[in-house]
Parts: sequence; structure tokens; C-alpha cells
Amino acid sequence: MTATIAYDRDVSNFIDKLSATGHVTHTSYRKTSVTLHHNAGRFSHQGLLEVWKTRPASAHFDIDAAGAVAQYVKVNEYAWAVGNMVGNQRSISIEMANETLEPGWRVGEATWRSAARLAGWNFAKVIGERPSKSNLFYHHRWSSTQCAGPHMDDIYDKVLEAAEAAYDLFRDSHPSPRPDTEPFPGTSFFHTGRKSPIVAASHQRLVAEDCNRYQSSADADTWGPGDVRSYAAWQRKLGFVGDDANGIPGKTSWDKLRVPNV
Repeated sequence: MTATIAYDRDVSNFIDKLSATGHVTHTSYRKTSVTLHHNAGRFSHQGLLEVWKTRPASAHFDIDAAGAVAQYVKVNEYAWAVGNMVGNQRSISIEMANETLEPGWRVGEATWRSAARLAGWNFAKVIGERPSKSNLFYHHRWSSTQCAGPHMDDIYDKVLEAAEAAYDLFRDSHPSPRPDTEPFPGTSFFHTGRKSPIVAASHQRLVAEDCNRYQSSADADTWGPGDVRSYAAWQRKLGFVGDDANGIPGKTSWDKLRVPNV
């Protein structure tokens, strides 16, 4: 199963199920913005997938009425989301379940705050820019629609403020060292800043053997040799679950790989 993002909260995985509909283009682009949508209904994650099985549409993420997150498309890929080719290429789309239907199309606070937090994560970890009015959009930024609805228009400033706060949190945060982590004053390998002679030697070996191939074998997005999410995906492929698949290089992971201690 294709791995979801290395978010610090649970992310339900609908990537392969959405891909089976054909309503996604598996071409990667550099993302520069996040676009928020309402999904015109009180859908569960599965309910939204059922809609997309017959409707030629998709988005990268959905937030349900309780604020839970599901992922349908890899963040760097082209979702059929905004009705605009450039928008689909450059924006990460987040759907939100509605609390009420037309004409107000309200989105509950738990839902929009979760969407804003996820947007902040994507700005910090994928896009690399602080959210602003120039890169955090609603669907109507790209095409002729009222989406994400009048309620979301009214609270845009609150949504942006929440996304900015999340960006600051994720930009400044670093995973806490686990007991099996081996800090070492050597060559840095992963973005976590963890350093180890084992990691450094394995880095050289993996690059030599083609890093993209290593990440593909882990069902990970290809982000280069130093990305926490690809390492976390590799841990999951090896059988680590929950907090153990945290993307932090450590002795337990490398022992399981039988990487020589050099």
C-alpha cells in the first residue's frame, strides 16, 4: 500500500483506492500553494471516495466532521481538484466536510482548524514557504465556483492565522530522539539532524545503488535521500507500526536492516 505523509496525527490511507478510479494523474510537480474546498455534503472519508468513483474528481486530502484526516493523492501529484490545469499542478487540495448544506455551506470548527493545521504542515514540509494570502486559497481562486462557501469566506483570516501558527510549529519542530537513536558528531544524513556512522555509511551505499529505487521499494514518495517521510515509509515496510515508524534513524531500525556497524 502506498504510504501517506509523515504527519504527526493519524492519516487514513485512500491513495490506492482513489488511484483505482483513474481520477488522478500520476505526474509530479513542485507545489507552491494550498487550496481549501468544501465537499458539498456531510461525507465520511469513505463516502467521499464513493462520490469520486463515479465523478471525475479528486483531492489530496479530506477532513471529516470530526477533524480526522484522510489522504487520497500523493502531495506532489496532480489531483483533479480545482478545474484549472496550473492550479492542479501547483496546489495541494484539501477537502472539508460540511456541517450544514446550502445556502450557507458551513464547515465546523473542528474541520476547518484541522484543515488549516494540515495546510501549515504542507507549507512547512512540502512547499517551504510561510502561508499567506498569496498562497493559501479557496477553490474559487482557480475557477468559477463559490467553493469553499460563504462561511469559509467570512472566516478566511482565522483560517490563515491557524495555518500560520501550524507552519511555525512544524517549521521549528524536530522529532525527539528515541532511546535507540545514536547521536554522533559525523556527517548528517536525514533532515532530523540525527547523526551516526551507520547512517552515513548506509547513505553512501544507498546513493550508489540509486536512492530513488530504495524509496520506491518502500512505497514512498521520492523526495531525495534525506527525507524523514521516506525513511518512515521504509520503517513501515520493515514492520514498524505507530510511533516506531517515526522517520528517525536509530539502532533498532538499522539492526533490523542488518546494516553493518562501520
